[in-house]
Amino acid sequence: MSKQEKTHEEYLVSEFESIAKEQYFKTSDGAEIKVLTTKAPKDIAIGYTLMLIPGWGTVVPGWEKVLMEAAKDFDVLYIESREKGSFRPSENKTINDINRLALDVKEIVEHLKIDQNRLITLTSSFSTLTIADLLGTKKIKPTLNVLIGPVYQLNMPPTTRYLMHIFPNFIINWTKPIWRWWLLKFKSEDPVQAAKYMRVLEESDFKKWRAVAKRVCFTKVWDLYKQISDTRVVIIGMETDKMHTVELSKSILAVIPNAEYIDMKTNRATHSGEMIEVIRKLIS
Repeated sequence: MSKQEKTHEEYLVSEFESIAKEQYFKTSDGAEIKVLTTKAPKDIAIGYTLMLIPGWGTVVPGWEKVLMEAAKDFDVLYIESREKGSFRPSENKTINDINRLALDVKEIVEHLKIDQNRLITLTSSFSTLTIADLLGTKKIKPTLNVLIGPVYQLNMPPTTRYLMHIFPNFIINWTKPIWRWWLLKFKSEDPVQAAKYMRVLEESDFKKWRAVAKRVCFTKVWDLYKQISDTRVVIIGMETDKMHTVELSKSILAVIPNAEYIDMKTNRATHSGEMIEVIRKLIS
């Protein structure tokens, strides 16, 4: 069995999912969002909630090491956005744009009565568009926001950006080989990252992907980043990551007032317990 095949198997199991409380939150437009939560042991809890909103289509095992390390002393809130397989659409027609994705998070935070003065957000890639809206429009005001490989629009193969608007779902599903080739050839720094991307692709629900992608694929959030104020932002760069370049991270850094920058070198490091150690140092 090859190294990459073994990695695929590793990503089939999630210890965090087995220890977390799973619930569905009904949003103001009637849709239902899956959330996973854990509470830190009282004797070692540090009094902060870590809210992780993963990137496009990402499955829980991709963040396993981060989540399990965080669960040691943080309360953890993991939110699955509308392109995920777990999403339950409303019976009514909804507009799944960036503002709606941000509203989902705002409503969940308020429903769970999370103290935003003790709230840390962790977002990556596509979900940094959501945090840009949340912070830029002042929907929430966490004490710390950590953005891993931020982007200003959805990162996708150029052809599919247009096909989403033209072809029906069953034809869009035929574009999977394009995504697979694009991710493996141009966007993976190593076999581990490639394996994560392949599982995301294998478990994708293109009907849900398309419902969101049609609304967000041409959206750019530069202005939202510029409007962020009165909250701490730390951008995490990854020198070797082909999907989220250092150049892009630093260009976004430049437009967010008083933002800080840390380079963790690799995508693998940002998805390890090392990421939580960085956050602990930032709040210490």
